[in-house]
Amino acid sequence: MINQDRSDWNTLGARLSDIFKERADKLAFVDGAEDVPFADVARAIDIMRDAGIEHVGLIIARENVGKKIL
Repeated sequence: MINQDRSDWNTLGARLSDIFKERADKLAFVDGAEDVPFADVARAIDIMRDAGIEHVGLIIARENVGKKIL
């Protein structure tokens, strides 16, 4: 999803390129649901970087803030 709009792997990069081509701030955030495999999140981030997004932030659930991940 891009905001509330559905997307798929085939069109994600082109859509992101279009959205960010005129923006001075090349910053986007990823909010991966718990049931989304990490490999899919990593793939989305790679596509975002290829689309010209320079900075990618990760959104985590509030209850996970401060928890040790490893």
